[in-house]
Amino acid sequence: MTSSVALCTYNGEAYIAEQLDSILSQTLPVSEIMICDDCSTDSTLKILSHYAERHPEIIRVNQNHENLGYVRNFEKAMSLCSGDIVFLCDQDDRWYSNKTEVITGVFEKHKDIDAVCHNIKLFGETMNSQESLNYWDIESFNPEHFKNSKEIIKRLLYQGNVFPGMSMAVRNVFLKKHLPLKRVNETIIHDYELLLLAADKNSLWIEDSVLGEYRIHPKQNIGFNTFSKFTAEEKKPLTRESIFVLFKRYSFVKKAVSELHLNTNLNKEYINYCHRKYREYLKHLSFPDRFITQIKMKYYFHIFDFLK
Repeated sequence: MTSSVALCTYNGEAYIAEQLDSILSQTLPVSEIMICDDCSTDSTLKILSHYAERHPEIIRVNQNHENLGYVRNFEKAMSLCSGDIVFLCDQDDRWYSNKTEVITGVFEKHKDIDAVCHNIKLFGETMNSQESLNYWDIESFNPEHFKNSKEIIKRLLYQGNVFPGMSMAVRNVFLKKHLPLKRVNETIIHDYELLLLAADKNSLWIEDSVLGEYRIHPKQNIGFNTFSKFTAEEKKPLTRESIFVLFKRYSFVKKAVSELHLNTNLNKEYINYCHRKYREYLKHLSFPDRFITQIKMKYYFHIFDFLK
């Protein structure tokens, strides 16, 4: 199977060479690296030109005439890819040398799979924690608990995405079928949208291997504010505020289900999920606090109106 890398750059001079070197060092070489630069003003293009001169057979550099923004630039890069498999790639991470070999093996063995995601290690000078952290550990995601595709899509839709784009690859046939992207909202960006679509049709594979490193630094689009201050001991307690967030998310779920044409049962099941979490929250309160909280939530805050 042939493979393409959809790589987007914007003022990425600090780390782009390290990212490219990791791609070029794969045990199973990629067929092409399709790069779309979004009007960088630093030396990114100079670095890209240097690599393209050294590897003209696989590296293609496209310079946008106007700044498209993160999502539209990725959409352009993905649309230009010609390989059977398309690997999504940021400008500031590192791939382990066996990444393409492992992922390609999954696609070759499982013809019904359209998207593959793998675990990643977090690294970066700005991280407070000295211990080794994997992305799934932070998200409290255990793939052993999600063998069923229905459970996977509910995890992604109800609680948020746990698979960054740089840990993802898709079949090009599946990708082109869903371009242009729907862009439902600012949260469901390119990778998230494709994941939901694949999970909905039971064609998402979770590869329980660490196949790359996700860099945490102040200039990245996503990740710094969350992960630079995280430690492995932290837990996400179920609070009144988190219950409000949960109930308010129903409008997000409804819109995603409608515009991406997902299974409509996801709406009803999300309401059940909210009620279950609400009962779990109440269970940890003393009897007097529980009684007062139920009254306030229903008649003062009107929390159940969010589920209409």
